[in-house]
Amino acid sequence: MADTVQNRLIRARWALEFLFAEPGRDGSGAEFAADSLPECLNALFSPEQRIAYANLIYRKFGEIPLESRLASLLFDFFIENRILPKELEAGEWSDGCRFLLDAARDLWSGIAAVARELAKQPKKVFPDALDYFAALPVPTGKVEQQRESLAKVILAADRFRQSRMFRYWNGRFFETKFDSIKPLDRFFGFPSVRAQFLDHFRKFAEGKSNLPLLVNSLPGHGKTSMILSYAYAEPELVIILPEPVTLESGWNELVEPLAARPDHRFVLFFDDIDPRETNWFHFRTNVGGAFSLPENVMPVLSANYEFPANILSRGRRISFPLFDELRCCEMVEDFLATFGVRHYHRNLISQIAADYTEEFGQKKFTELSPRSLVRYLSGYEHDRNKRRTIVELASGPMVTRPDAQLFYEFNIELMRSLYGEEHIKRLLKERLDDLGRG
Repeated sequence: MADTVQNRLIRARWALEFLFAEPGRDGSGAEFAADSLPECLNALFSPEQRIAYANLIYRKFGEIPLESRLASLLFDFFIENRILPKELEAGEWSDGCRFLLDAARDLWSGIAAVARELAKQPKKVFPDALDYFAALPVPTGKVEQQRESLAKVILAADRFRQSRMFRYWNGRFFETKFDSIKPLDRFFGFPSVRAQFLDHFRKFAEGKSNLPLLVNSLPGHGKTSMILSYAYAEPELVIILPEPVTLESGWNELVEPLAARPDHRFVLFFDDIDPRETNWFHFRTNVGGAFSLPENVMPVLSANYEFPANILSRGRRISFPLFDELRCCEMVEDFLATFGVRHYHRNLISQIAADYTEEFGQKKFTELSPRSLVRYLSGYEHDRNKRRTIVELASGPMVTRPDAQLFYEFNIELMRSLYGEEHIKRLLKERLDDLGRG
């Protein structure tokens, strides 16, 4: 049979229905998602609707090239049918993969045929719409070469190869970048916390564990930055930031497309949630409950408050210790090491920490926290005079030390504002009991 335009259109329409249509509600015919690109493309194959829909498609979808749109739709369809990128990349295709590539080839060829038909009526089709369809590259060569060409185009639509960081909103993944990603050697102090992060994300990257991570601390301790940086330091991991509400609804919609991608490992980072107000039903059901987490998915939850006991039992807890004068000095010591200063007088650490608390007293900072200390320390990196001055002060006869009481009072007031008076009373009682046992 001659490969006429009509034959190409017939094959393209069948391929479009096969790839993107669902059975009609009454069992007759096929239906496309309303206002979707496949629904509009279907109308292109009808001569009566072709011109109107060619113009509509450009208006509605023209900000992104048609090749990219089609490749993205096809990639998702391949994944839904368990044809993973590894198979497309290898070129050693299963019968199912070859079948889908041929359907994609028929669709591509049909759209190209439509583009040529539209070009015969330039006075009726918007010029930019003509260019939009004409720009769709058509695979050439032998059939196998055409399949290989399409496989490369479809592979290029793999969003999780294009980027490793996404926001998840309203059922969609959006590529993003975070300013808080830092090299791991730019974190100071809290060695036990950092060691736990390194261990946990490395084990997940190696496929040894996907135990959920539950992180809490007072505000300003750097939870978000540290979690993102330690996760990003493992090249095998992809980071997803869903809306916190996804914990309560939309859990399955988030996890199912990720479970279908065993070629990637996903960190679901729910940042700054409030465990007291969260409805934990879906989390408890899918994490250690009636259902199991996919092996390539690991939730990480971060909060300023304690997690409930029945949630803590389902994961690994990392709790930042309070930021006091000792941890302040610990951070200063690590900071000095970044300058290659490893043999210095202890007075220098005390002097820097004391100067930091003095600036807090002068209202240059609103909080005593690792966050504000890092901001203070950054001044030494860019100001040689400041470095010289602090060294001279540390070498003098009188060396100031950070005020432990100042840290204590700040932490107590912060905890009181967050947790209430009862928490403070319980904390003080625990301290008194510890002293009594000592």
